[in-house]
Amino acid sequence: MKEKYLEELRELLSEYKIGQDEIEDIMADYAEMIDDALAKKLDEEKIIKLIGSPKEVVRSLSDEFEEKGEDYIYIQHSSKQKHKDNRIVALMPFISLIAFFALGFGFGLWHPGWLVFLSIPMTAIIVNAFDRNSMNGIIALSPFVALIAFLILGFGYNLWHPGWLVFMVIPMLGICSALKTMKFISFLTAQSPFVATITFVLVGYYTGLWNPIWLVFMIIPMLGILHETKVWKIIVSELGFLIAIAAYLFAGYQFGEWGYGLFAFLLPVGLSLLLSEDPVVIVSGGSLFEWLFLLGLTIIFVASGILFNNWAYMWQVFLLLPVAAILRHTGKKDKLVACMPFISTIIFFSLGYFFEFWAFSWMAFLLIPMVAIIQHAK
Repeated sequence: MKEKYLEELRELLSEYKIGQDEIEDIMADYAEMIDDALAKKLDEEKIIKLIGSPKEVVRSLSDEFEEKGEDYIYIQHSSKQKHKDNRIVALMPFISLIAFFALGFGFGLWHPGWLVFLSIPMTAIIVNAFDRNSMNGIIALSPFVALIAFLILGFGYNLWHPGWLVFMVIPMLGICSALKTMKFISFLTAQSPFVATITFVLVGYYTGLWNPIWLVFMIIPMLGILHETKVWKIIVSELGFLIAIAAYLFAGYQFGEWGYGLFAFLLPVGLSLLLSEDPVVIVSGGSLFEWLFLLGLTIIFVASGILFNNWAYMWQVFLLLPVAAILRHTGKKDKLVACMPFISTIIFFSLGYFFEFWAFSWMAFLLIPMVAIIQHAK
């Protein structure tokens, strides 16, 4: 199965203008994923469902590479227009410098006048990244737009926290770029950690109800359940979650026993084990690992909140859930890049929360593009 899959994948990749090194990297990543799946004793159908067919893989990469075939249509700028655009990019450092000094000496706006220097990379992105794919251009611009919005919220309104949430738009847009190659429920599941984080932080910050608002993170596994093909299993599993959440809230509000209320979540964990069709996956660390990991994170979060009233910080343990999923299911080459939005968030929030470095800790988000550039540098 592995040889046939990789052979078809290589053949389809050869139809695009891709360097041999890049092809070998892609082949190595998918070979590793297949080996991991085979080690878990998954059958061919489940492996294809997990990593996608060769056609689906190549389709997801089609935006990045130019096709060789005769039917490929790509509208380029004329040579004259292209040279004109390049001149604008080359001139932007000088234009930005002039604008910076004009704002500084003329109006005393050294700060935030320095933001004009962001126009240098932004102009290059607008000229080049939008040339072929507008979505890629929007994604490339998102760190700069988020940074400008964050600084305005911080310096203008002293909303460093929770203004940092604007950086969540960066990975969320990145996921949007793959929407046409993803099932809609997969798209929602991928977005759910960021939506949950934004909701939790905003509601917690403005109302102080860190507990039980943390339950918003339950949307992550509840959306994941919707990938199940059998409707009755979806209904039973979702009911298990709803009953567990209701029991937890009842134990907390009625008796003040939030800690004991956590035992209610053994119900969805147990249902997951009972409804699993593949015991091999459970034994080898699949469903059981993910459910127990979620349960462990929940216990850590609630116990820390109850014992030390640390709801406002320990919510970040839930960011370890998507990180664990990435480490388990993503190709070796892309693991660190995919994890960086979560790692950057933890670094940023920790520096701001413990040391009040909100005005500077935003630079942790620069690690996202930096790691991507280093990882894919040739």
